[in-house]
Amino acid sequence: MDKKIVSLLLIACLLMPLFQVRSVAASSHSAVSGVISLPGNDTAPSGGVKVKLTIGTDNNTPENKNDDKLVTTEIIIPKGQKSIAYSVQVPKSQNAKAKYYVYYTVEKGYAPFGWYSKEKTTAIKENRTLVDVNGGDVSGVNIELLPGRTISGKIIHGNPSTKPMNDLKFVVTAVQEGPKANSTDDDIIISKEIILKANSSNAPYELVVPINDVNKGYKVYYTYENQGYKETGYFHKNGTSRNGEKVTLIDVANTAENIDLTTLPFTNITGRVYLPNNEKAPKNGIEITITAYNNNVKSSASDDFSFSKTVTIPANSNSADYALTVPVTSTSYIVSYKIVTKNTEYINEGYYNKNGTERDIKNATPVKTSNTNINAVDLELIGKKAGQKPTPVPKSGVDIPKKYDLNEDGYVNIFDLIELAKVIAERYEKEGFNINPDEFKNRKLDMKDLETLWKVFNPFTANHFKIRWFNNHNWFDFDFDDFDCEKFMKEWRKRF
Repeated sequence: MDKKIVSLLLIACLLMPLFQVRSVAASSHSAVSGVISLPGNDTAPSGGVKVKLTIGTDNNTPENKNDDKLVTTEIIIPKGQKSIAYSVQVPKSQNAKAKYYVYYTVEKGYAPFGWYSKEKTTAIKENRTLVDVNGGDVSGVNIELLPGRTISGKIIHGNPSTKPMNDLKFVVTAVQEGPKANSTDDDIIISKEIILKANSSNAPYELVVPINDVNKGYKVYYTYENQGYKETGYFHKNGTSRNGEKVTLIDVANTAENIDLTTLPFTNITGRVYLPNNEKAPKNGIEITITAYNNNVKSSASDDFSFSKTVTIPANSNSADYALTVPVTSTSYIVSYKIVTKNTEYINEGYYNKNGTERDIKNATPVKTSNTNINAVDLELIGKKAGQKPTPVPKSGVDIPKKYDLNEDGYVNIFDLIELAKVIAERYEKEGFNINPDEFKNRKLDMKDLETLWKVFNPFTANHFKIRWFNNHNWFDFDFDDFDCEKFMKEWRKRF
Protein backbone atom coordinates (compact mmCIF):
# COMPACT_ATOMS: atom_id res chain seq x y z
CA MET A 1 0.00 0.00 0.00
CA ASP A 2 1.21 3.46 -0.84
CA LYS A 3 3.01 5.07 2.11
CA LYS A 4 1.05 8.26 1.57
CA ILE A 5 -2.28 6.43 1.93
CA VAL A 6 -1.06 4.62 5.04
CA SER A 7 -0.07 7.95 6.59
CA LEU A 8 -3.48 9.46 5.85
CA LEU A 9 -5.25 6.48 7.41
CA LEU A 10 -3.06 6.73 10.49
CA ILE A 11 -3.80 10.45 10.89
CA ALA A 12 -7.53 9.77 10.47
CA CYS A 13 -7.41 7.12 13.19
CA LEU A 14 -5.61 9.48 15.55
CA LEU A 15 -8.07 12.33 14.92
CA MET A 16 -11.22 10.23 15.22
CA PRO A 17 -11.37 10.32 19.08
CA LEU A 18 -11.12 14.11 18.97
CA PHE A 19 -14.10 14.41 16.62
CA GLN A 20 -16.09 12.04 18.84
CA VAL A 21 -15.35 14.13 21.94
CA ARG A 22 -16.42 17.34 20.18
CA SER A 23 -19.66 15.68 19.10
CA VAL A 24 -20.49 14.57 22.65
CA ALA A 25 -19.60 18.00 24.06
CA ALA A 26 -21.84 19.74 21.56
CA SER A 27 -24.80 17.47 22.34
CA SER A 28 -24.45 18.06 26.08
CA HIS A 29 -25.49 21.72 25.73
CA SER A 30 -28.25 23.68 24.07
CA ALA A 31 -28.30 27.34 23.07
CA VAL A 32 -30.90 29.62 24.64
CA SER A 33 -31.22 32.84 22.63
CA GLY A 34 -33.37 35.92 22.34
CA VAL A 35 -33.40 39.69 22.75
CA ILE A 36 -33.26 41.73 25.96
CA SER A 37 -34.85 45.15 25.54
CA LEU A 38 -35.70 48.25 27.56
CA PRO A 39 -39.35 49.24 28.14
CA GLY A 40 -41.12 52.04 26.29
CA ASN A 41 -38.85 54.42 24.41
CA ASP A 42 -35.93 54.01 26.83
CA THR A 43 -32.35 53.85 25.60
CA ALA A 44 -29.38 52.87 27.71
CA PRO A 45 -27.59 55.74 29.52
CA SER A 46 -23.84 56.23 29.86
CA GLY A 47 -22.25 53.00 31.05
CA GLY A 48 -25.07 50.94 29.58
CA VAL A 49 -27.61 48.80 31.42
CA LYS A 50 -26.17 45.67 33.00
CA VAL A 51 -28.50 42.70 33.11
CA LYS A 52 -27.62 39.54 35.06
CA LEU A 53 -29.28 36.63 33.27
CA THR A 54 -29.78 33.28 35.00
CA ILE A 55 -30.96 30.10 33.28
CA GLY A 56 -31.51 27.06 35.48
CA THR A 57 -33.50 23.90 36.06
CA ASP A 58 -36.62 23.66 38.16
CA ASN A 59 -36.67 19.92 38.81
CA ASN A 60 -38.17 19.66 42.29
CA THR A 61 -35.71 16.85 43.02
CA PRO A 62 -33.78 18.09 46.06
CA GLU A 63 -32.50 14.57 46.76
CA ASN A 64 -30.56 14.61 43.47
CA LYS A 65 -28.25 17.59 43.04
CA ASN A 66 -26.57 16.10 39.97
CA ASP A 67 -29.49 16.94 37.70
CA ASP A 68 -29.54 20.61 38.72
CA LYS A 69 -28.02 22.97 36.16
CA LEU A 70 -27.47 26.71 36.42
CA VAL A 71 -25.80 29.24 34.16
CA THR A 72 -25.41 32.94 34.98
CA THR A 73 -24.05 35.56 32.61
CA GLU A 74 -23.90 39.35 32.45
CA ILE A 75 -25.30 41.12 29.40
CA ILE A 76 -24.89 44.86 28.78
CA ILE A 77 -27.24 46.94 26.67
CA PRO A 78 -24.78 49.56 25.31
CA LYS A 79 -25.20 53.30 25.74
CA GLY A 80 -27.79 54.73 23.36
CA GLN A 81 -29.15 51.30 22.44
CA LYS A 82 -32.61 49.96 23.24
CA SER A 83 -31.87 46.24 23.08
CA ILE A 84 -29.27 43.54 22.61
CA ALA A 85 -29.41 40.00 21.24
CA TYR A 86 -27.97 37.18 23.37
CA SER A 87 -27.18 33.50 23.09
CA VAL A 88 -26.14 31.36 26.06
CA GLN A 89 -24.89 27.76 26.02
CA VAL A 90 -26.75 25.86 28.76
CA PRO A 91 -25.87 22.32 29.94
CA LYS A 92 -28.58 19.70 29.63
CA SER A 93 -29.89 17.95 32.73
CA GLN A 94 -29.67 14.21 33.42
CA ASN A 95 -33.34 14.49 34.33
CA ALA A 96 -35.15 14.01 31.02
CA LYS A 97 -38.22 15.83 32.35
CA ALA A 98 -36.28 18.88 33.51
CA LYS A 99 -37.50 22.28 32.42
CA TYR A 100 -35.55 25.54 32.68
CA TYR A 101 -36.52 28.99 33.91
CA VAL A 102 -35.01 32.23 32.57
CA TYR A 103 -34.64 34.95 35.20
CA TYR A 104 -32.93 38.34 35.32
CA THR A 105 -31.89 41.00 37.81
CA VAL A 106 -31.11 44.62 36.95
CA GLU A 107 -30.63 48.08 38.47
CA LYS A 108 -30.72 51.57 36.89
CA GLY A 109 -34.24 52.31 38.18
CA TYR A 110 -35.96 49.35 36.54
CA ALA A 111 -37.93 46.75 38.49
CA PRO A 112 -35.13 44.73 40.12
CA PHE A 113 -36.06 41.31 38.69
CA GLY A 114 -38.32 39.42 36.31
CA TRP A 115 -38.96 36.05 34.66
CA TYR A 116 -39.33 35.16 31.00
CA SER A 117 -42.93 34.48 29.99
CA LYS A 118 -44.14 33.80 26.45
CA GLU A 119 -46.94 36.34 27.05
CA LYS A 120 -44.73 39.10 28.48
CA THR A 121 -42.05 39.48 31.14
CA THR A 122 -43.49 38.88 34.60
CA ALA A 123 -42.50 39.63 38.20
CA ILE A 124 -44.65 36.76 39.46
CA LYS A 125 -42.86 33.43 39.64
CA GLU A 126 -46.03 31.43 39.07
CA ASN A 127 -46.59 33.14 35.69
CA ARG A 128 -43.18 32.37 34.17
CA THR A 129 -42.73 30.11 31.14
CA LEU A 130 -40.30 27.20 31.44
CA VAL A 131 -38.23 26.18 28.40
CA ASP A 132 -37.08 22.73 27.25
CA VAL A 133 -33.29 22.89 27.03
CA ASN A 134 -32.98 19.09 26.96
CA GLY A 135 -34.92 19.05 23.69
CA GLY A 136 -32.36 21.20 21.85
CA ASP A 137 -31.72 24.87 21.11
CA VAL A 138 -34.41 27.31 22.24
CA SER A 139 -34.83 30.62 20.43
CA GLY A 140 -37.17 33.57 20.82
CA VAL A 141 -36.69 33.83 24.59
CA ASN A 142 -37.25 37.58 24.54
CA ILE A 143 -37.30 39.68 27.69
CA GLU A 144 -38.44 43.28 27.99
CA LEU A 145 -37.26 44.70 31.30
CA LEU A 146 -40.10 45.64 33.63
CA PRO A 147 -40.40 49.36 34.37
CA GLY A 148 -39.88 50.35 37.99
CA ARG A 149 -41.70 52.64 40.40
CA THR A 150 -40.33 53.99 43.66
CA ILE A 151 -41.85 53.64 47.12
CA SER A 152 -40.05 55.95 49.55
CA GLY A 153 -40.29 56.98 53.17
CA LYS A 154 -38.49 56.79 56.50
CA ILE A 155 -37.94 54.35 59.31
CA ILE A 156 -38.68 56.47 62.39
CA HIS A 157 -37.43 55.54 65.84
CA GLY A 158 -40.49 55.14 68.04
CA ASN A 159 -38.99 56.79 71.12
CA PRO A 160 -38.74 60.57 70.65
CA SER A 161 -37.12 60.94 74.08
CA THR A 162 -34.00 58.92 73.30
CA LYS A 163 -31.86 58.16 70.26
CA PRO A 164 -30.37 54.68 69.90
CA MET A 165 -26.69 54.48 70.83
CA ASN A 166 -26.12 51.55 68.45
CA ASP A 167 -26.99 50.93 64.81
CA LEU A 168 -30.34 49.16 64.32
CA LYS A 169 -30.77 46.96 61.24
CA PHE A 170 -34.26 46.82 59.72
CA VAL A 171 -35.62 45.09 56.61
CA VAL A 172 -38.27 47.02 54.67
CA THR A 173 -40.51 44.93 52.41
CA ALA A 174 -43.14 45.72 49.80
CA VAL A 175 -45.33 42.80 48.77
CA GLN A 176 -48.16 42.47 46.28
CA GLU A 177 -49.95 39.43 47.63
CA GLY A 178 -51.53 36.82 45.39
CA PRO A 179 -54.63 34.77 46.29
CA LYS A 180 -52.68 31.74 47.59
CA ALA A 181 -52.25 32.13 51.34
CA ASN A 182 -49.77 29.24 51.69
CA SER A 183 -47.48 30.15 48.79
CA THR A 184 -45.35 33.10 47.74
CA ASP A 185 -45.11 31.98 44.10
CA ASP A 186 -47.99 34.29 43.20
CA ASP A 187 -46.60 37.25 45.18
CA ILE A 188 -44.27 40.07 44.17
CA ILE A 189 -41.81 40.64 47.02
CA ILE A 190 -39.16 43.37 47.18
CA SER A 191 -37.02 43.77 50.31
CA LYS A 192 -34.14 46.01 51.32
CA GLU A 193 -31.96 46.27 54.42
CA ILE A 194 -32.02 49.70 56.09
CA ILE A 195 -29.66 50.82 58.87
CA LEU A 196 -30.89 53.31 61.45
CA LYS A 197 -27.54 54.76 62.49
CA ALA A 198 -26.55 55.33 66.11
CA ASN A 199 -27.61 58.74 67.45
CA SER A 200 -30.16 59.14 64.63
CA SER A 201 -33.92 59.37 64.95
CA ASN A 202 -34.79 58.12 61.44
CA ALA A 203 -33.42 56.50 58.29
CA PRO A 204 -34.70 57.12 54.74
CA TYR A 205 -35.47 54.22 52.41
CA GLU A 206 -36.40 53.64 48.78
CA LEU A 207 -37.78 50.50 47.15
CA VAL A 208 -37.96 50.15 43.36
CA VAL A 209 -40.85 47.83 42.53
CA PRO A 210 -42.70 46.60 39.43
CA ILE A 211 -45.98 48.32 38.61
CA ASN A 212 -48.69 46.62 40.64
CA ASP A 213 -51.65 44.90 39.01
CA VAL A 214 -54.91 46.80 38.53
CA ASN A 215 -57.02 46.92 41.71
CA LYS A 216 -54.06 45.71 43.74
CA GLY A 217 -51.31 47.42 45.67
CA TYR A 218 -48.27 46.85 47.83
CA LYS A 219 -48.33 46.07 51.52
CA VAL A 220 -45.30 47.88 52.99
CA TYR A 221 -43.83 46.81 56.31
CA TYR A 222 -40.61 46.57 58.29
CA THR A 223 -39.16 43.79 60.41
CA TYR A 224 -36.51 43.90 63.10
CA GLU A 225 -34.93 40.74 64.52
CA ASN A 226 -32.19 40.24 67.10
CA GLN A 227 -31.31 37.20 69.25
CA GLY A 228 -34.88 35.96 69.63
CA TYR A 229 -36.55 39.37 69.50
CA LYS A 230 -38.78 40.21 66.54
CA GLU A 231 -41.07 43.12 65.77
CA THR A 232 -43.03 44.08 62.67
CA GLY A 233 -44.81 47.28 61.68
CA TYR A 234 -47.14 47.80 58.68
CA PHE A 235 -47.83 51.05 56.87
CA HIS A 236 -51.28 52.48 57.55
CA LYS A 237 -52.42 55.96 56.67
CA ASN A 238 -53.38 56.58 60.32
CA GLY A 239 -50.07 55.36 61.72
CA THR A 240 -47.93 52.23 61.81
CA SER A 241 -49.99 49.11 62.50
CA ARG A 242 -48.93 45.93 64.31
CA ASN A 243 -51.65 43.94 62.55
CA GLY A 244 -50.91 42.52 59.10
CA GLU A 245 -54.61 42.77 58.23
CA LYS A 246 -54.80 46.47 59.13
CA VAL A 247 -52.79 48.06 56.31
CA THR A 248 -53.06 50.71 53.62
CA LEU A 249 -52.08 49.29 50.22
CA ILE A 250 -49.80 51.41 48.02
CA ASP A 251 -50.72 51.84 44.35
CA VAL A 252 -47.48 52.85 42.63
CA ALA A 253 -49.38 54.21 39.64
CA ASN A 254 -49.74 57.21 41.94
CA THR A 255 -47.01 58.99 43.90
CA ALA A 256 -45.72 56.68 46.63
CA GLU A 257 -43.82 59.08 48.90
CA ASN A 258 -43.81 59.56 52.69
CA ILE A 259 -44.60 55.91 53.32
CA ASP A 260 -43.17 56.23 56.83
CA LEU A 261 -42.88 53.38 59.33
CA THR A 262 -42.49 54.00 63.06
CA THR A 263 -40.75 51.40 65.22
CA LEU A 264 -41.63 50.38 68.73
CA PRO A 265 -39.63 52.39 71.31
CA PHE A 266 -36.03 51.45 72.04
CA THR A 267 -33.90 52.75 74.88
CA ASN A 268 -30.29 52.32 76.05
CA ILE A 269 -28.78 50.48 78.99
CA THR A 270 -25.35 51.97 79.66
CA GLY A 271 -22.56 51.40 82.11
CA ARG A 272 -19.00 50.26 82.37
CA VAL A 273 -17.28 46.95 82.90
CA TYR A 274 -14.19 47.19 85.07
CA LEU A 275 -11.52 45.21 86.88
CA PRO A 276 -11.48 44.92 90.69
CA ASN A 277 -8.98 46.69 92.94
CA ASN A 278 -8.05 49.14 90.17
CA GLU A 279 -6.20 46.34 88.36
CA LYS A 280 -5.02 46.87 84.78
CA ALA A 281 -5.72 44.73 81.74
CA PRO A 282 -2.78 42.78 80.23
CA LYS A 283 -1.04 43.77 77.01
CA ASN A 284 -3.68 42.26 74.70
CA GLY A 285 -6.59 43.65 76.68
CA ILE A 286 -9.62 41.70 77.90
CA GLU A 287 -12.55 41.14 75.53
CA ILE A 288 -15.95 40.92 77.22
CA THR A 289 -19.51 40.39 75.96
CA ILE A 290 -22.24 42.31 77.78
CA THR A 291 -25.75 40.87 77.47
CA ALA A 292 -29.19 42.11 78.47
CA TYR A 293 -31.49 39.09 78.71
CA ASN A 294 -35.29 39.29 78.88
CA ASN A 295 -37.43 36.21 79.57
CA ASN A 296 -40.52 38.09 78.35
CA VAL A 297 -44.04 37.13 79.42
CA LYS A 298 -44.27 33.38 78.72
CA SER A 299 -43.14 30.86 81.33
CA SER A 300 -41.37 28.88 78.60
CA ALA A 301 -38.27 30.10 76.77
CA SER A 302 -40.12 30.43 73.47
CA ASP A 303 -40.33 34.23 73.65
CA ASP A 304 -37.05 34.93 75.46
CA PHE A 305 -34.66 37.34 73.79
CA SER A 306 -31.41 39.13 74.44
CA PHE A 307 -29.19 41.93 73.17
CA SER A 308 -25.40 41.70 73.33
CA LYS A 309 -22.35 43.78 72.61
CA THR A 310 -18.66 42.95 72.89
CA VAL A 311 -16.24 45.52 74.30
CA THR A 312 -12.54 45.42 75.15
CA ILE A 313 -10.80 46.73 78.23
CA PRO A 314 -7.61 48.04 76.59
CA ALA A 315 -4.13 47.13 77.76
CA ASN A 316 -3.11 48.95 80.95
CA SER A 317 -6.67 50.20 81.43
CA ASN A 318 -9.10 49.38 84.20
CA SER A 319 -12.45 49.68 82.42
CA ALA A 320 -14.48 49.99 79.22
CA ASP A 321 -17.82 51.68 78.64
CA TYR A 322 -20.72 49.87 77.01
CA ALA A 323 -24.18 50.72 75.69
CA LEU A 324 -26.92 48.26 74.77
CA THR A 325 -29.87 49.48 72.70
CA VAL A 326 -32.90 47.42 73.74
CA PRO A 327 -36.69 47.52 73.29
CA VAL A 328 -38.71 49.18 76.03
CA THR A 329 -40.73 46.33 77.55
CA SER A 330 -42.97 45.66 80.52
CA THR A 331 -40.63 42.89 81.63
CA SER A 332 -37.18 43.49 83.10
CA TYR A 333 -33.71 42.69 81.79
CA ILE A 334 -30.94 40.71 83.46
CA VAL A 335 -27.56 42.23 82.57
CA SER A 336 -24.47 40.05 82.63
CA TYR A 337 -20.90 39.83 81.42
CA LYS A 338 -19.02 36.95 79.82
CA ILE A 339 -15.28 37.03 79.26
CA VAL A 340 -14.26 36.12 75.71
CA THR A 341 -10.50 36.27 76.29
CA LYS A 342 -9.08 32.93 77.43
CA ASN A 343 -7.22 32.27 80.68
CA THR A 344 -7.80 35.50 82.56
CA GLU A 345 -7.59 35.99 86.31
CA TYR A 346 -11.35 36.54 86.51
CA ILE A 347 -14.50 34.45 86.77
CA ASN A 348 -15.90 34.00 83.25
CA GLU A 349 -19.47 35.11 83.97
CA GLY A 350 -21.14 37.53 86.32
CA TYR A 351 -24.53 39.22 86.78
CA TYR A 352 -25.37 42.81 87.55
CA ASN A 353 -26.49 43.51 91.11
CA LYS A 354 -26.86 47.04 92.40
CA ASN A 355 -24.70 46.08 95.39
CA GLY A 356 -21.99 44.36 93.36
CA THR A 357 -21.60 41.77 90.62
CA GLU A 358 -22.91 38.30 91.48
CA ARG A 359 -21.93 34.86 90.18
CA ASP A 360 -25.49 33.52 90.41
CA ILE A 361 -28.30 34.71 88.14
CA LYS A 362 -30.71 34.26 91.04
CA ASN A 363 -29.03 37.18 92.80
CA ALA A 364 -29.15 39.54 89.80
CA THR A 365 -30.95 42.87 90.10
CA PRO A 366 -33.59 43.16 87.33
CA VAL A 367 -33.25 46.28 85.18
CA LYS A 368 -36.55 47.93 84.23
CA THR A 369 -36.65 50.05 81.08
CA SER A 370 -38.45 53.25 80.19
CA ASN A 371 -38.25 55.87 77.44
CA THR A 372 -35.17 57.40 79.09
CA ASN A 373 -31.72 55.84 79.23
CA ILE A 374 -30.87 53.53 82.13
CA ASN A 375 -27.37 54.49 83.20
CA ALA A 376 -24.68 53.27 85.62
CA VAL A 377 -25.45 49.57 85.18
CA ASP A 378 -21.85 48.77 86.06
CA LEU A 379 -20.27 45.33 86.12
CA GLU A 380 -17.13 44.58 88.11
CA LEU A 381 -15.34 41.45 86.93
CA ILE A 382 -15.14 38.93 89.73
CA GLY A 383 -11.58 37.92 90.56
CA LYS A 384 -11.05 34.20 90.86
CA LYS A 385 -9.47 34.56 94.27
CA ALA A 386 -12.21 36.86 95.54
CA GLY A 387 -14.92 34.60 94.16
CA GLN A 388 -13.78 31.45 95.94
CA LYS A 389 -14.78 30.25 99.37
CA PRO A 390 -11.72 28.39 100.69
CA THR A 391 -11.87 25.74 103.38
CA PRO A 392 -9.30 25.67 106.21
CA VAL A 393 -5.93 23.98 105.69
CA PRO A 394 -6.01 20.46 107.24
CA LYS A 395 -4.91 20.43 110.88
CA SER A 396 -2.59 17.52 110.18
CA GLY A 397 -0.14 20.02 108.78
CA VAL A 398 0.52 17.79 105.77
CA ASP A 399 1.82 19.85 102.86
CA ILE A 400 -0.38 19.47 99.80
CA PRO A 401 1.57 19.61 96.50
CA LYS A 402 1.06 22.93 94.75
CA LYS A 403 0.15 21.20 91.48
CA TYR A 404 -3.23 20.22 92.96
CA ASP A 405 -4.11 23.84 93.70
CA LEU A 406 -5.59 24.29 90.23
CA ASN A 407 -7.03 27.74 90.83
CA GLU A 408 -4.01 28.94 92.83
CA ASP A 409 -5.96 30.25 95.81
CA GLY A 410 -3.69 28.61 98.37
CA TYR A 411 -6.13 25.79 99.12
CA VAL A 412 -7.04 22.43 97.64
CA ASN A 413 -10.79 21.95 97.84
CA ILE A 414 -14.01 21.40 95.91
CA PHE A 415 -13.39 24.49 93.79
CA ASP A 416 -10.26 22.88 92.31
CA LEU A 417 -12.32 19.80 91.49
CA ILE A 418 -14.86 21.98 89.71
CA GLU A 419 -12.13 23.63 87.60
CA LEU A 420 -10.84 20.20 86.57
CA ALA A 421 -14.36 18.94 85.83
CA LYS A 422 -14.96 21.90 83.52
CA VAL A 423 -11.81 21.14 81.50
CA ILE A 424 -12.66 17.44 81.17
CA ALA A 425 -16.28 18.16 80.27
CA GLU A 426 -15.22 20.63 77.56
CA ARG A 427 -12.91 18.00 76.10
CA TYR A 428 -15.63 15.34 76.04
CA GLU A 429 -18.04 17.78 74.38
CA LYS A 430 -15.51 18.43 71.60
CA GLU A 431 -14.02 14.93 71.15
CA GLY A 432 -16.83 12.65 72.29
CA PHE A 433 -16.67 10.02 75.01
CA ASN A 434 -14.44 7.48 73.25
CA ILE A 435 -11.40 6.79 75.42
CA ASN A 436 -8.04 6.72 73.66
CA PRO A 437 -6.09 3.59 74.79
CA ASP A 438 -2.79 5.45 74.30
CA GLU A 439 -3.61 7.57 77.33
CA PHE A 440 -3.40 4.46 79.53
CA LYS A 441 -0.18 2.87 78.24
CA ASN A 442 1.81 4.00 81.26
CA ARG A 443 -1.09 4.10 83.75
CA LYS A 444 -2.93 1.36 85.56
CA LEU A 445 -6.40 1.94 86.98
CA ASP A 446 -6.88 -0.22 90.07
CA MET A 447 -9.36 -0.69 92.90
CA LYS A 448 -7.72 2.01 95.00
CA ASP A 449 -8.42 4.59 92.26
CA LEU A 450 -12.08 3.64 92.16
CA GLU A 451 -12.33 3.83 95.94
CA THR A 452 -10.84 7.32 95.76
CA LEU A 453 -13.46 8.35 93.20
CA TRP A 454 -16.15 6.93 95.45
CA LYS A 455 -14.92 8.97 98.42
CA VAL A 456 -14.72 12.15 96.34
CA PHE A 457 -18.14 11.98 94.71
CA ASN A 458 -20.25 10.11 97.27
CA PRO A 459 -20.96 13.19 99.45
CA PHE A 460 -22.52 14.93 96.45
CA THR A 461 -24.87 12.15 95.29
CA ALA A 462 -27.57 13.76 97.42
CA ASN A 463 -25.79 17.11 97.68
CA HIS A 464 -25.18 16.61 101.37
CA PHE A 465 -23.11 19.77 101.54
CA LYS A 466 -25.96 21.89 100.09
CA ILE A 467 -23.52 23.70 97.83
CA ARG A 468 -25.34 26.18 95.61
CA TRP A 469 -23.24 25.35 92.55
CA PHE A 470 -24.71 21.85 92.50
CA ASN A 471 -28.23 23.15 93.01
CA ASN A 472 -27.88 25.36 89.94
CA HIS A 473 -26.80 22.55 87.62
CA ASN A 474 -28.33 19.28 86.54
CA TRP A 475 -25.94 17.32 88.71
CA PHE A 476 -25.77 13.57 88.21
CA ASP A 477 -26.75 11.12 90.94
CA PHE A 478 -23.88 8.64 90.67
CA ASP A 479 -25.45 6.14 93.12
CA PHE A 480 -22.03 4.85 94.20
CA ASP A 481 -23.62 2.76 96.97
CA ASP A 482 -24.67 0.18 94.36
CA PHE A 483 -21.48 0.46 92.30
CA ASP A 484 -19.62 -2.87 91.85
CA CYS A 485 -15.93 -1.90 91.68
CA GLU A 486 -14.65 -5.44 90.98
CA LYS A 487 -17.07 -5.96 88.08
CA PHE A 488 -16.12 -2.60 86.63
CA MET A 489 -12.39 -3.41 86.86
CA LYS A 490 -12.87 -6.70 84.99
CA GLU A 491 -14.67 -4.93 82.15
CA TRP A 492 -12.05 -2.17 82.12
CA ARG A 493 -9.12 -4.60 81.81
CA LYS A 494 -10.80 -6.31 78.85
CA ARG A 495 -10.60 -3.03 76.95
CA PHE A 496 -7.10 -1.95 77.98
